[in-house]
Amino acid sequence: MRLWRCAVLVFLLPICCPWAPAQHIGGPAIRDVYPDKARYGVGEDVDLLVSLEPPAAGAPLRATLKAAFWHLDAQVAEIAQPVTLSGTNPVHVEMRWTPPHQDYRGYLADVRLLGPGGQVLGRSQTAIDVSSEWNRFPRYGYLAHYSKQEGAKPDAWIADLNKFHINGLEYYDFQYQHSQPLAGTVEHPAPEWHDIAGRTVSRAVLEQFLAAARARNMMSMAYNSSYSAYADAFTDGSGVRLQWATWDTPDGPRTLQTAKGLDLPTDGHWATPRLIYMNQNSPAWQHYLFGQMANLFRVYPFDGWHIDTFGTRGAYAYDGACVNFIAGFQTFIDNAKQALNKRIVLNTVNTWGQDQTARSDADFVYSELWEDHETYASIQDAAEQVHAANPAAGLVFAAYLQRQKKGDPPLATKVFNAPGVLLADAVIFASGASHIELGDGSRMLSGEYFPADTTFAVTPELSAALRHYYDFLTAYENVLRYNVFPADAAVTIGGQPSSPYGVPNTIWTMARRKGGKTIVHFINLKGSDDPYWRDVHADRPAASTLTNLRVRIALDGNVTGAGWASPDADGGRYHALALTRGDDHGQRYVEFVLPSLQYWDMVVLDQNATAR
Repeated sequence: MRLWRCAVLVFLLPICCPWAPAQHIGGPAIRDVYPDKARYGVGEDVDLLVSLEPPAAGAPLRATLKAAFWHLDAQVAEIAQPVTLSGTNPVHVEMRWTPPHQDYRGYLADVRLLGPGGQVLGRSQTAIDVSSEWNRFPRYGYLAHYSKQEGAKPDAWIADLNKFHINGLEYYDFQYQHSQPLAGTVEHPAPEWHDIAGRTVSRAVLEQFLAAARARNMMSMAYNSSYSAYADAFTDGSGVRLQWATWDTPDGPRTLQTAKGLDLPTDGHWATPRLIYMNQNSPAWQHYLFGQMANLFRVYPFDGWHIDTFGTRGAYAYDGACVNFIAGFQTFIDNAKQALNKRIVLNTVNTWGQDQTARSDADFVYSELWEDHETYASIQDAAEQVHAANPAAGLVFAAYLQRQKKGDPPLATKVFNAPGVLLADAVIFASGASHIELGDGSRMLSGEYFPADTTFAVTPELSAALRHYYDFLTAYENVLRYNVFPADAAVTIGGQPSSPYGVPNTIWTMARRKGGKTIVHFINLKGSDDPYWRDVHADRPAASTLTNLRVRIALDGNVTGAGWASPDADGGRYHALALTRGDDHGQRYVEFVLPSLQYWDMVVLDQNATAR
């Protein structure tokens, strides 16, 4: 983190947006559908939870629910279940499906409500991830409020995040202190404590979050930094030693007052006036901190440790030796993994050290994007650095869309700007990563201090659109992520400006290959006059939907078939494309008509191989 720190089931109402499935107002319809867990192990049954709208009036209606399950362009199963709709209250139905015994597979579930004559009364989609581990396709969310006073609702919040298939959670600022994360002792844990900002953390609420997340197959990651301590940690009896701190110069007085650190605001709310930067690379500091984290894990059943860093490149040790924080990431991660036998994630601020992290024992790479990566194109560049270091590494970006800098005039709006959010997510997802943005039930991050997630609200329309985007990320994970490489494909679009480099006011054509498939992403940057993903003024214009785009893709190899899908259209369903093949001076190409493009379309060209 760059520090400028200043099973309850919830069913959504139908949302009116251009890409939502048609609903029959006043009649029977599908209100919502989603799986009961964020991730499933091989051989584990899937329960689809379906909420149905009853007829407006009249006799009970006997209908049928049908769910078809698709992996890319192949239907792998279909199940049916009779239902009777009556009364005035929604009808809740569970449909059980046993997926194929294949690991690391994403599926799109297409659910239809059929009337007595077979007519379609309602249709909706969701996605399913069958993966024995979460780290190949991480979809990371967060929690940041842990008391009834702050309105924490563990069961409801986790149920909401499950609808987006969030399979891991960062528990931000739940800990007592950085150098002593457990409040109380292993034998006698404290019932409540205060975090660094003076907020109350309830042990009971924390335990409820952990239990609710485990029931949904979500991994729980305990937040704590790798190199910080409160100013009084050296005198409070905890065992922290000044010799483990760092300084800005190789010589000079080695005192607490001169130690390197971060001054916190003097508004009276912070538990310490300074965070002292410790020598992350010191074996003695590591031994101490790993022991403190082990105590925490003896009390609370976290799955792992989310290690934060503060964007510091280097300092000097007590003896004057140079301390290279970035170069020490991989060793710190590997040592923490060995000492704790827990899942490990580390924040590579501004992507510094992310290539080393990709080769470490971390579960996946987590990079916070700052000044060096503020353009759409730089997101792809950052992703490519990770994929080049380790093509199998999972990747999550922290990118704060409406973060304002000190001195910026306050925004008139109190809601997130949907075009800015969707366009950034399109670029991040198409680049083979996911975006930590959703948390605390139905909130989103606007800045790096997660408890400030009440600053902007998420509109129902944006929430509905994001459901489609996260369905898409999950259903098509096998062509979006894991061992995906740049493809040598030249793309042109008749009558439209296009570019493979993320140029403003063009259609960005991003070509990838995996397992004999060529995947081309079309991202609509038309109407966006600047190259920056950060929507500081919340004024990114809505993308105009383009229709019937004639596309030519020149590439080597024989294309046997093609299809397209979009989170902006038809619930993300996959549709075949009619191809025309040709040869231009020895260069093969295919042509087709892309029916529509709003923010993001994906085209998959099949070249006789299966994406895994």
